[in-house]
Amino acid sequence: MDRRDALLLGLLLAAGVIVPGVLDYLLHQAGQPALGSAVWLAGFGTMVLLVWYGWIRPLDFQGPDK
Repeated sequence: MDRRDALLLGLLLAAGVIVPGVLDYLLHQAGQPALGSAVWLAGFGTMVLLVWYGWIRPLDFQGPDK
């Protein structure tokens, strides 16, 4: 993984946790806890899918050849 990929992964992870978390907090404070939870789940879930699709899925795990 080169430096640019590592930076992009770090930004995606931070944004996928911080942004939905702040929005969840603000919506809970505004009296909309269900909407806040839905926003958090959608944001965090999207981040997980993007990390899986961009970095984990392309990995080729193989055992040793016999």
